Amino acid sequence: MRIPQALAAGDSISWDDNPTTDNLGNAIDSGTWTLKYDFRQSGVTNLSVTAAAQGTGWRTSLTAAESALWAAGIVYWQAYAVNGSQRVTLGSGQLEIKPNLVGSGASGAGEFRSQTEIDLASVQAAIRSIVSGGAKSYTINGRSMTKHDLGELMAWESTLKTRLAREKKAERIANGLGNPSSVFVRFR
Repeated sequence: MRIPQALAAGDSISWDDNPTTDNLGNAIDSGTWTLKYDFRQSGVTNLSVTAAAQGTGWRTSLTAAESALWAAGIVYWQAYAVNGSQRVTLGSGQLEIKPNLVGSGASGAGEFRSQTEIDLASVQAAIRSIVSGGAKSYTINGRSMTKHDLGELMAWESTLKTRLAREKKAERIANGLGNPSSVFVRFR
């Protein structure tokens, strides 16, 4: 299946799927089969989309209004072909829905940091509290924490910094900016 892996909520998108075969080698193409996608996200309206015939394959399209139904997060999908009473599952997976920044308002409301960035900021705030003479009782992500010593918090901070560096590296690679760890040398 050629469905994209990520989509901004409120964007329209199309993709093409090629004909295939079932487990017995029988052809599944747009001449006799209809391709359908079912999308599910917890707590949000479910969506079913029927692909249009495109040659011997299919073209599936999601409108802006359809993708706007989903909240940022993961949407699960399943593709299947139908021919009369026959149904064959062709694939399944996840689609990451990213927040759409267009029209989000002038207030700038919204949290766009990763969970690792949020946790790191909370741990650093707790360290600052202890260093500045604050109590050893504090709240991180809605949980009350007490009697953590500075060493434990600094170890946690180090772990989160390493995790964040890996996330940023993966994001750069995914965005086509290359691997920041690669070093190129030219010899003359």
